[in-house]
Amino acid sequence: MTDTDPEIEFLRTVEDLFATLRGVPHLLSPKDVQLARTWWKDGVPIPAVTAGVTEVMEKRRQADDGDLVVSLSYCRHAVRRHAKRLKDQHVGAHSGEEDPRDTNRLIEALAADLRHAADQAHFPETAEAIEKFAVQVDALMKTAPALVDEQLFALETALLEACRRTLPPKTLAEIERSAEETTTASGAAGDVLKRSRRAVIDRKIRRLLDLPRLELQ
Repeated sequence: MTDTDPEIEFLRTVEDLFATLRGVPHLLSPKDVQLARTWWKDGVPIPAVTAGVTEVMEKRRQADDGDLVVSLSYCRHAVRRHAKRLKDQHVGAHSGEEDPRDTNRLIEALAADLRHAADQAHFPETAEAIEKFAVQVDALMKTAPALVDEQLFALETALLEACRRTLPPKTLAEIERSAEETTTASGAAGDVLKRSRRAVIDRKIRRLLDLPRLELQ
């Protein structure tokens, strides 16, 4: 295989995604490479990988278990589930009315907004992460319009998680402290408090980095 082989590009994208979401450099183990190769052979799309890995990491984070997702194998069931869901949606994607939006133009604009945010970011690792998501948004121009909204939602969740994990510790600590003060004052408790705090953190990260919302208007 050459460096431009689609399978090699798929493996690199998966590896970059996993490292970006973990917030630390990471090379796939031979076992994980084999799993990613199986996904490639089975036609699992990158958005399904993005959604599955993000879902597992988010659940571990909410359970306060720390960063225990050290292998793609932890995410295999979630990735398969999202791949099946996207496949089922694709079957019916052409059965309804055509989407009146100029989807490709909107996708191009979103990718440009992400690249602008990356260029303006003062944190190199975060800027690199944002640029990688711009590439994934660009790739959606090859996707059936009826599926774009769903895939943008998965990318949106993963983008915010990647930014959270790549921000400098001091910056993230300031954001989290501010979010804690805001949500504690609201009187919320338990799971409601956790969800509210995460929403505030996401909002502050979005504002700090001038991130666009990954949705089609």
